[in-house]
Amino acid sequence: MVAEAASPRRLGRRKVLDGLRGVAILLVMLMHTDVLHNGYVGVDLFFALSGFLITCLLYEEWDGRGVISLERFYGRRARRLLPALGLLILLALVINVASYRLTGWPFALKALASASFVNNWLAATGHASSLGSFNPTWSLAQEEQFYLLWPPLLLLVLRRGAGPRQVAVLLLVAIATLLALAPIGAGRGYAVYYSPAARSAELLAGCLAAVAWRHRLASLPHSLPLGLPAGLRVLARRARSLRSPLALVLACLFIGLLLDRGLPSVRVYLSACALSVGLIVLLIGAPTCILARVLSIAPLRFLGRISYGLYLYHLLLRNVVYHYLPGGSVYVNAALTIVLSIALATISWRLVESKLLRRAAPAPQRRRVPEQRHPLAPARA
Repeated sequence: MVAEAASPRRLGRRKVLDGLRGVAILLVMLMHTDVLHNGYVGVDLFFALSGFLITCLLYEEWDGRGVISLERFYGRRARRLLPALGLLILLALVINVASYRLTGWPFALKALASASFVNNWLAATGHASSLGSFNPTWSLAQEEQFYLLWPPLLLLVLRRGAGPRQVAVLLLVAIATLLALAPIGAGRGYAVYYSPAARSAELLAGCLAAVAWRHRLASLPHSLPLGLPAGLRVLARRARSLRSPLALVLACLFIGLLLDRGLPSVRVYLSACALSVGLIVLLIGAPTCILARVLSIAPLRFLGRISYGLYLYHLLLRNVVYHYLPGGSVYVNAALTIVLSIALATISWRLVESKLLRRAAPAPQRRRVPEQRHPLAPARA
């Protein structure tokens, strides 16, 4: 498509991204309640969204203030992640003591591993089932390790004067290296689905999409279409109108992954991440298309808002439902699990998580930025 301006795009609040997050958590819950076999691809959508959003926010802070405050970033991440995780551990403890003994490792060991954010490595080395109701924390651990490494690395390369194209090349090299290192077949003692290397590549794919979208790296310069044949010039000018049909095509391919039970899991989840990255970029660019409007409906946005709590609590509640209703209908148990999960996640969000998030850390002191490098407006508060 033709570049519209030289200045980077700003993310702001995008309803469609909340809706995508809502779809992602629905897919995961439907998988864990035995309704949808390939619903685990919702995790890949989460990873792509996480890398995209975090990178956009870090770039906006750098462009606006000339600095990325790691203290502020980690403070906000702690307020976002730890309260709901603490509530999960507390709720699981109550069930383990007062109701029935949870499966897997001893409770204290599972809780310690979850709070230490190492469960992705434990799951990858064959201990996923030992985590029991704490199994969802494997992806939380994967994201936490991403949070620990990516912001300081991005800050380092930005301080050294790396431009968007250099950052994109570094990300491409890192993604290729991680995928090359990740086992692609079932190895002895290694669960490919939980591969920390492959999952890190998915998060970095979201980062790459953010850099490319924000700085228009895939856009044609204004002068280039003038040298193209007439037909290609028309196509370049109409590239914006192609976003909506392309998004629909990617959505159909994503649905195809959901329904194809014959594909190996590694191919499914890596393909799902690639499709998710494309969908994110296209839907942001076409907020009025029919798919974006459907994804932006209030119920999906609400599920997206409480998705973290839903993700943490739903497997524990599912196991409780199946423990007390072992012979119940799959669909009845699934509906009950989802209703209970939404209720608990809503309470958690409104009474705990959102209140702590409002206690924002003091903004870092604004540093004077050389005008020729950072001529942008202040970052979003």
